[in-house]
Amino acid sequence: MLCGIETDKAVVDFEMQEQGYVAKILYPAGTKDIKLGSPVAILCDSAADVKAFQDWEPSSKGGSPASSSQ
Repeated sequence: MLCGIETDKAVVDFEMQEQGYVAKILYPAGTKDIKLGSPVAILCDSAADVKAFQDWEPSSKGGSPASSSQ
């Protein structure tokens, strides 16, 4: 399970359909009102690639998690 998605009627666990490694989660736990279609995590095929995203921050331009209201 990557996250729980809560609406006014239900809470649904979001499970990954692909195999790989979670390199970075882009929102802290409990974040509300994430814009539909926004990326929530960075996934890598190889464990060796995870470290490359350790300090990665989204750009402040156009629809990135850092620029959306949280």
